[in-house]
Amino acid sequence: MLDDLIMARTESLTARQRWTILVASTGGALEVFDFVIYGFFARSIGSAFFSSGTGMSAETLSFTVLAIGYLSRPIGGIFLGRFGDKYGRRIVFVSSAMIAAVSTFLIGILPSYAVWGATASALLLALRLVQGLCLGGELPGAVVYAVESARARPGFLCGIVFVAVNLALLLATSVNLAVQWAFTPEQVNAFGWRIGFLLGGMVGLLSFAVRRTLTETDEYARTISARHREPLAVLCRNHLGPVVTGVGACLLVGASSGIFIGYMPSYLQGLHYAAQEIASAQIRYLLVVAACILVTSHIGDLISRRHVFRCGAVLSALFAPFFFIAVARHFFSLSALFMMAGVVASLANGTYACAIAEMFPLDVRFSGVATAMNVGLATALGLTPLAASVLASGLHATPALVIVVCAALAFAASFGMKRERRHADAADANVRSRCKERG
Repeated sequence: MLDDLIMARTESLTARQRWTILVASTGGALEVFDFVIYGFFARSIGSAFFSSGTGMSAETLSFTVLAIGYLSRPIGGIFLGRFGDKYGRRIVFVSSAMIAAVSTFLIGILPSYAVWGATASALLLALRLVQGLCLGGELPGAVVYAVESARARPGFLCGIVFVAVNLALLLATSVNLAVQWAFTPEQVNAFGWRIGFLLGGMVGLLSFAVRRTLTETDEYARTISARHREPLAVLCRNHLGPVVTGVGACLLVGASSGIFIGYMPSYLQGLHYAAQEIASAQIRYLLVVAACILVTSHIGDLISRRHVFRCGAVLSALFAPFFFIAVARHFFSLSALFMMAGVVASLANGTYACAIAEMFPLDVRFSGVATAMNVGLATALGLTPLAASVLASGLHATPALVIVVCAALAFAASFGMKRERRHADAADANVRSRCKERG
């Protein structure tokens, strides 16, 4: 066992394994880009696809479509996770990329309400729903590929996936700024918003073409006898504890993104910060998170991953009140505060996904990761900005309670992060036994 551990730490990745991780990283990146770009242009999309005579504002209807697409992710993740455990990781990863890319591209060329009437509104909702269902398996699929591609440095490989996620978020922000700079508000509403979707669709189709070169993960391919006909039923019956632990861990990661990316612009503008200063600080936050994830994920391979994650939960709970008090009183550089927040967030961001994947045996791993990540992240990203907004009606620093509560739940969940070895070891023993019999 000690020799295997040493070999796993020192084993170098092959060219095929490096290529696999590079391609898999596009999964989480596309998921983030496609969803965030809609949020940036939700107001323009509302004016293009909804009539003001419905009794609700076009902007409200647009955000309703955004919410429906986002809430469909857990359903898609659960379904695709079951499919991936039953029939293979590759077929899910390839097909979801193609369908999501086509849906994104079609949103970019869909005729407006003025041309097709209510049909355009219905098609937008349908495409957004399909997009959400497919993207529910993208990030979990990338994590599973990273964990199963090689025994060496699984945490670091997951870290690369999340670096791609943060860079995709940065790209979406850059596309938004470029469109807003290049066109007038009238032109953005008329056609400028479509650029992000066309770009995302073309990149997604390119990702589909590249993903066709992927092979099945080595670990999954060699353990045919360990697969279940109904992995989701096995997951619900035997592995609810790890699912709950995974959801709890994701709450902190989702809360960090929901607060520092989604909620902060409107909150800080209310404190008289300039929009350009806020955007600059958030870009620095994303760059710091991406850089530090490579460090924290590597540390997680050297020591227990749950200890690094637990440290991140404690620091998040301590740092959040300081952050909100500092920005409310304007006594610290906003960019410096966001960069410190990025360092703190990277401790959890760089370790949680691999820790969740390692809690599940191979036969239900995709289902377990997809269920835990989609439920946890969707809950946190959907509710934390709203909760912070409600709390902000009191004292300026009270929104910090959102991160404190999520950090406390994540800290408690970290005690359930125990690596599952039994099924993998049994499967390897099965393979070795059959080899001996043939020998």
